[in-house]
Amino acid sequence: MKLWCLLWILCSYSALTQAGNYVIGIEEIDFYPHYDFSRGQERGYFVDLIRLFSSHSGHKFKFEPLPVKRLYHSSTSGIDLIYPDNPKWQQYVEAGVEKFYSLPVIFTLGSTLVRPEHQHIQLTQFRTLAVIHGFAPTKWLALQNQYNYRIVDVPDVASALGLVLKGRLDGANIEFNVAQHYLRGIQQQEQLVIGELLPFTQLPFLMSSAKHPQLITEFNLFLQEKAAEVAALKRQYQLQEQRPTPVAQQLPEVQPET
Repeated sequence: MKLWCLLWILCSYSALTQAGNYVIGIEEIDFYPHYDFSRGQERGYFVDLIRLFSSHSGHKFKFEPLPVKRLYHSSTSGIDLIYPDNPKWQQYVEAGVEKFYSLPVIFTLGSTLVRPEHQHIQLTQFRTLAVIHGFAPTKWLALQNQYNYRIVDVPDVASALGLVLKGRLDGANIEFNVAQHYLRGIQQQEQLVIGELLPFTQLPFLMSSAKHPQLITEFNLFLQEKAAEVAALKRQYQLQEQRPTPVAQQLPEVQPET
């Protein structure tokens, strides 16, 4: 009995340490600094995280950028792993397919960006929301029957935030770090703030696999054992995982009486 247990442990350890080649399916979009696989690019926090995991594990990984709807129906294809994923995304659950999920790779901040004068706008006053094509703003969709607002589908971050900056839409449902990166790039980071009374989510991005539960276990061990290196990567990409403290509302300057 003891010999059988020893053999089982050795086999399990071998399965964890034997190097392999794997394909990671990922969204074919610009979601930088998390990741950017648009226009043939491979960059961002997740790309460097997988490279770090590869250097420690010996595994080789290839990224396969896919349209969002194809990505989450690829469990029976040549895709070994999917990122990002989350069991709460019921619209992407495949019937009869059991998935195994990793620990959080990062917590994302689903914010609604508005102009400073609308920082405290209420849902009863809100009329138009920009959403990037392929994304499902769960909280906003759940509330739509109660309030009189319209959801506008746009192709990318630039379109969503640009429409709000120009005052054509009330707000944009964009992940906070993604929005901040774009706004810094156009030197407009002070021109949009989080709508403090609007829907907000703090959601973990996970990696999933329907084929390789043992690889998910190994990836989880890597995240735990190399936590300091993972944290350093997050700092490198200026990624925040907690809702930022509200900025002061921009009030008009009061002219002194004469």
